[in-house]
Amino acid sequence: MADIKRRIFFVVVAVAVAAFLGLFGYEAVSVAFARVATPEIFARYEAETDNGASLPAGLSRERIETLLKVQDPSFWTHGGVDWSAPLTTTTVTQSVVKRLYFENFQKGFSKIRQTLIAQFAVAPLTSKNAQLAAFIDVNGFEPASQKWFGKKLAELDDDEFLSLVATNNNPKDYAPGTQANAERVRRIEKYLAGLCERRGFSDVWLESCGG
Repeated sequence: MADIKRRIFFVVVAVAVAAFLGLFGYEAVSVAFARVATPEIFARYEAETDNGASLPAGLSRERIETLLKVQDPSFWTHGGVDWSAPLTTTTVTQSVVKRLYFENFQKGFSKIRQTLIAQFAVAPLTSKNAQLAAFIDVNGFEPASQKWFGKKLAELDDDEFLSLVATNNNPKDYAPGTQANAERVRRIEKYLAGLCERRGFSDVWLESCGG
């Protein structure tokens, strides 16, 4: 009986190792293909930002910093992924990867691939400003500005801009003009004023600012 159990154990371990190696190989190939495709995917965004020398059109540096403080505080220093919570949070870079590298993003293995592509393809091969330009584009900031306020993104006043940021790319539940949006704007304002702190990168709703 002990011998049978030992054999079963080794079979299970062998299957697990084989599965891991297969997954690792698949993800490695996915990253390799992503690295080949990345220069072409980002060509328009690099051109828009003069190969990273300029900020994306339509937003001042102050508004870029406001957006990043809410969406991705460590954007300028991380390598595409915030490794304090790599699979439970989404950086600017990961958000771009989700939109540009997947036709049908699903939780689970897609999140792993998203994280690896952000870290090993997009971050090393593109400029930060191009990533920002892509983020603003793929998340529809300009059309959202036109839809909700009837203005170009660059023409929004500060309150309107914060209201747009407060949707957290989820206008279904946090659309400008709703109570939920107004509450998140209030929390963001407290956070930006230094009156409360974020509880880690995953605290997108700024729980400590709710009082």
